[in-house]
Amino acid sequence: MDQDWSGGEMNYARWFIENTRGIRLNILVRILAGLLQTVLALLVVWLSKMLIDDVAMTGTIVEMAIQALLIAVAVVAGVGIRQVNQYLANKSFIKKVAELRLSLFSRLFNRCLFEDNEIHSGDVTSRMAKDIDAVSETLAVQLPQVVVMTIQLVGAFLLMRWFDSRLAWALVLITPLAIILGKYIAHRLKKITLSIREDESRIMAKIQESVELNAVLRALQGERWMLDRVGELQDRQTVNYIRRSRFMVFSRFALGCTFGLGYMLAFVWGAYGLRTGAITFGVMTSFLQLVGQIQQPILSLLGSFPSIIYSTASIDRLKEMDHGEGEQSEKCEDITTNDVLGIRMDNVTFRYAKGDRDVVSHFSHDFRPGTKTAILGTTGTGKTTLFRLILNFIQPASGVVAFYGDGFTHVADKSTRAHVVFVPQGNTLISGTIRNNLLMAKPDASDEELQTALYTSCADFVFDLPQGLDTVLSEHGGGLSEGQAQRIAIARGLLRPGAVLLLDEISSALDEATEHELFSRLFAARPSTTMLLITHRKKVASLCDERLPL
Repeated sequence: MDQDWSGGEMNYARWFIENTRGIRLNILVRILAGLLQTVLALLVVWLSKMLIDDVAMTGTIVEMAIQALLIAVAVVAGVGIRQVNQYLANKSFIKKVAELRLSLFSRLFNRCLFEDNEIHSGDVTSRMAKDIDAVSETLAVQLPQVVVMTIQLVGAFLLMRWFDSRLAWALVLITPLAIILGKYIAHRLKKITLSIREDESRIMAKIQESVELNAVLRALQGERWMLDRVGELQDRQTVNYIRRSRFMVFSRFALGCTFGLGYMLAFVWGAYGLRTGAITFGVMTSFLQLVGQIQQPILSLLGSFPSIIYSTASIDRLKEMDHGEGEQSEKCEDITTNDVLGIRMDNVTFRYAKGDRDVVSHFSHDFRPGTKTAILGTTGTGKTTLFRLILNFIQPASGVVAFYGDGFTHVADKSTRAHVVFVPQGNTLISGTIRNNLLMAKPDASDEELQTALYTSCADFVFDLPQGLDTVLSEHGGGLSEGQAQRIAIARGLLRPGAVLLLDEISSALDEATEHELFSRLFAARPSTTMLLITHRKKVASLCDERLPL
């Protein structure tokens, strides 16, 4: 998403304003502190002039000491305020990073699935790190600093104008030489930064896939191939980093020369004023101090400018995470787990966004309430797609998927997932204890409910482990066999209340005896639950009321 900066300034400004929620008081305090810091800095300039022109010439030693003490107090107070400002800036940055990361994380669970704009998991990781840090830095640090620097610039300019308006306007007229290039710099920086961010995402994607498939890569002796791919991406990213650095060096060189000339102008102007008697030594000292106080905020503003541009590229990437399922159409009626539901699919057709054919074409079937149906078929016939349609992860191009029961009918949507238990194929455990893996499905489940679910899924071996439910698993259920991990995943699914149970090859890692015992316990425990089982095993299919070949 490459939104033109010139056309999207208001959109970015609106985004920044909306996302200052939670740190606005912090920002306000820092702006007020910055205002006080500016007043103190200008007070130092004024007191310095008075010390040189008045006290040093006609005052006593005591008056000079008092004047010097006032200057020292103002300087120390300014330093203290600057440190407090820095502490508050760090605090708001940390808070905003945590808030945006949690917000982005929550959006992962609302994104449309299985569409052509899916984002790679490694890319998501990159956005949750690099891009969130970039926009948080702008929100919490750069933008408040821009306000403070602007206040400082205006204050210094007004004081200088009070001393000598001609010099003040001459210095101000120098700065547009850099500002005129602003639009060009913004467009160029954003384009390069977006390329850098995209390469970072690709690198993270390759690294994440290599971690996931480390054993496969080694078995194929494909380590060098993967290293070369990552190396190519890093080389391209390095070139873009160097391009951006060259561009910034040139820009800063031009700006440095401009402001160096401004300082020289003030010095020469002051020397000429001293020669002609138009100004005093105190005014000359003030000129030089004020030139620094004008140029320093301008340099800071122009230094913040690239960071703000970088963050707009990150905002575009974060906004891509907003492609969600939308609002729930209507709240589904409350149905307890004791109620019996069926699913009716009427003339359903579906094709994936990147597909070249219909995966499901004019499909109709009535999965009657309380029945157990085995769904059979070779790879690619649409078995898993049926589950996705029932779960409303995808929507049919035509036809209807509807839940029905005694006096109840509801078209499948986001809300009907509350009545579906889905157990996917393979090992889907996360790192942590077995207890936490189970509580993911029902956080308030009692130990008795956990024991029942583990027994029903033939996972009661858990109680023979040294730490039982509190056994800690590594990533993907590391520490267990595939069959053990699969049975715990089934127990997790069974903890969810639901009138419909979708089982996708749940016994693929089990031996025949364990598989038979699993389904015997499952059918006995949930006799009125409507079950759809994807399976390739004839013995499993023979246990069902109906077999549906695809």
